[in-house]
Order: sequence, then C-alpha cells, then structure tokens
Amino acid sequence: MKKRVLPLLTAILLLLPSCGPQADPDLTPLDQAAAEAASFTPGSYENLTFRQDKISVAVPEDLARCTLREVGCFDLEYGDKLMRWWIPDEIWDDQSVSHWDDTYAYAFSSIFDQTGADGNGWYAAVWCTGTVMYARDNGWEHYFHDPGLLDHSYNLIVDDVDENGLFVEQAQRFAADWLAQTGLQTTLRPKYLYVCTDDGGEKFAKVSFQTCWNGVPISDVARRYPDDSGFTLSGPSEENDWTGDVDLLSVTACMTSDGKLDFFGGGHGMVELYDPGTVCKEIISLSTACDILSETISGYGSQEIRDVALEYRLGIIGSDQPEETYRFVDLETGGPLPDRGVVQRYRTSYDLYDAAPYWAFYARDRRNRELIFYVNCLTGDVQILDNQPR
Repeated sequence: MKKRVLPLLTAILLLLPSCGPQADPDLTPLDQAAAEAASFTPGSYENLTFRQDKISVAVPEDLARCTLREVGCFDLEYGDKLMRWWIPDEIWDDQSVSHWDDTYAYAFSSIFDQTGADGNGWYAAVWCTGTVMYARDNGWEHYFHDPGLLDHSYNLIVDDVDENGLFVEQAQRFAADWLAQTGLQTTLRPKYLYVCTDDGGEKFAKVSFQTCWNGVPISDVARRYPDDSGFTLSGPSEENDWTGDVDLLSVTACMTSDGKLDFFGGGHGMVELYDPGTVCKEIISLSTACDILSETISGYGSQEIRDVALEYRLGIIGSDQPEETYRFVDLETGGPLPDRGVVQRYRTSYDLYDAAPYWAFYARDRRNRELIFYVNCLTGDVQILDNQPR
C-alpha cells in the first residue's frame, strides 16, 4: 500500500537588514499604541504612501516577547482521534491503515490511505509537529495547484471578496471545529483566498491561513530569491548550531464550487507556549514605525503600502526535546540521538522559538513575489524581505 507523504517545506526565512537597531527609539505605552493602531490614519511621508486611508490593527493588551515551542508527540496524543474525526465511519476500513517508519525526520500517527491511482478517495495523516493532512476526491490536485500567478486572488484583510465569502466562512468553520478537537492554544486566521479552475474546468477555492499566537499572526512568508551578499542575515546552519530566522507556513483549506471541503492541512505544524516572557509595557507605535521606515528605505524609493499587520517573527534558539522521546540511534555508540541536529537540521518537534513582535508593511503581497518591510516593535530594527524577481 502506498504512503502519500508531503515533505514539510524547509525554506528559510532570510531577511535583509536595512539598518541596525535604532538609537534610543521612541517608545509608547502599550495601551496608547494599541488605541492608535486600532484606528490609524497614515500621515505624509517622504518614502511611503498607503493604499488605505484608515488602518486598523489589533494589538493585544498582554502583547509579550515570548518563547514558543514546536508541538511534540502530537501524533501520539491526537493521531487516532483526528484521523477518525476526518474519515466517516462508513468509509473507515482497517485494511487502509498503515504505519510510517519512525526513522523518518517526522513521526506520524497511523496513515489512512484509501486513494486510488487517480488520487481520488480518502486520506488522513497526523504528524508529531501538529501538522495534519486530510484529503478526499480531488483534494490533492487542488492543494498542489499553484495559484501564485493567478489573477483571482484576494488578501482577506484588505480586499472585498464579494460572493466568494462563502468559501472563507466554510474554511473558518472547519478550522475552528478542527482546533476544538485538540488542546492547541493557537488560532487560525484566513489570510488569502485563491479562486481557481482545475484541469477539468471546475471552479474551486483555496484559503490560506496564518497561525496566530495570542491573536497575533506568525510571519509565514519564506525567502524565495537570492539576496545581495551584503544584506543577508544568517539562517540555520552548522556554523551557528542550526539557529536562525524561520517562517511558519500555516494550513490550507481547499473547497469545491459547492463549498465541500476536500483538503485541509499542510504547513509547518503548531506551537505552544514555553516561556511567557515579559509583557511589553511600551512598544514603538505604528506612527513611529512609519517614520522610521520612511527614513530607512530610501534605497528602495517611494513605496505604496498595501497592508499593515502586527506579526510575530520566529527565530530558532534551541531545542527542549525530552530524552525519552529521542527516536534515532548513534550508529557508533548505540546511544539515543535527538531529532534536531542529526536527521533534521531545523523545524523539528520541541524546537524553541524566540517570538518577537514586528510591524509588517506589505508593499507587495502576491504569493512568492512579496516585498515586506518589518519594523521591530521593541528596537526599531528594520528588515526587508524582498521576493521580487531579479
């Protein structure tokens, strides 16, 4: 019996620093900064214009720089439950259940695979990191369909989706129902809607989510194009003990034209709180971030900003994997080895992430063609993610 496994994307989020930390940046009490961001009117800036006359960004009253941990052993705790939740009783067949070799970099629950050669049928798998893969009928085809160059895409934060809002509502309901089956404290925010046409000429939709912690989305844009060597931040590598900046791609939901969900899952798994850190009593306000950004992106010329968000960016800072969960063996000594640093270099169960809040200014938000300016809410450091083709 075949096993359909989609490798996790391991694109590293490399960012271009336009400048270092601001010298003594002006900070604003958190409640005042939150009130301003909730109803912000952009001013006049030398290098910035805004597509929106009014901007509203929610800032939680307990915003903190914290440490998050990649979920571990999620497959053992929730695998059977979440597979049976997706697969109807009348479809379930023990003969369709198989097990994955646990020497793979990511552990799986049992896998239910009742898909035929044409890809139709039912599929379910739950991974140790909190990732799930659910598919039925043409779900795999819809999931792999690349909407990056399609015209019919919507940023759900700023665009009017008209009658296509029913797709978004269906995706939101399913995501909420799925989360309710787990103990996860994360939430899923729909970010993009893609209205597509499959090879058979049938309309379908894809909704891409962002994983949120405490209501704040986690940055999910990966680096795609080569950087200027003078502007590259290091990503995970052997030289820095596999620490560095990463993206957290979230789940995708696919639906047929009549609103039937036929795929849900993907992404990089889920996170949980490891250390609550300290609530940010003061942060750089959105207005101050605009001033800082306008001053420091002169090399990019004047930029029109399409969307503004408060986002967490993650940096891998280590691992906290319990030794009793080690799944690999040193061939020379016979001793147990952790997942990270041996088979998988980064993005494994129990990885620890420094989660820092940033103002994110989207000048371009087309998939794989993004241009985003980030301003650190605590230091004023400006970083640029530029996925524009060279």
